[in-house]
Parts: sequence; structure tokens; C-alpha cells
Amino acid sequence: MPVEWQGDHKLVRDAKEDFERELRRLGFEPGDFLVQVRRGPSAAGAEGSRAINYDVYINDLKHPDWDTWKLEGGPGKNWIAEFAKAAKHQR
Repeated sequence: MPVEWQGDHKLVRDAKEDFERELRRLGFEPGDFLVQVRRGPSAAGAEGSRAINYDVYINDLKHPDWDTWKLEGGPGKNWIAEFAKAAKHQR
């Protein structure tokens, strides 16, 4: 079963598959997770373009006593790697 995605999840695009793959690598079942994506303020980029930043909130539904992970996403940010690092310490 896949991760349940909510909010502005279209912002993460291909990262959805990468995140589910990382969950499996870490020994988690993707269907046990709820991920909410919320658009953050845009930042000025090259040539006047606006880079979209977002926050990723991850809940492990199998472990409701665990805190929600809040990670930053957007250009130059690797929220999946940050999650993997934090999840290893959680277990």
C-alpha cells in the first residue's frame, strides 16, 4: 500500500516514489505513513524566477506516539535524506 499524500503534494512530484523507496529501505511499510505538504513562501531565484519552498509533515500511523517529522523542501533541500537520518534515530 502506498503512502497517503495530502495537501500540496504535487510540489514533490518524483520525490514521492523516492520517499516510498527510502521507507522500504529503512524497513518501514509505506502504507503506514501520512505525508502532508504545505506550500511555503517563495524565494527569489536566478533571473527573477521564484523558487517554491514547502514544508513536509510526516506521520507514522503505526506509531502515533512518535512526533510528527517537519522537514523543509524546495531547491537545494533534501527532505528525504533528512527524514532517513531522523528515522534511524527514532527506531
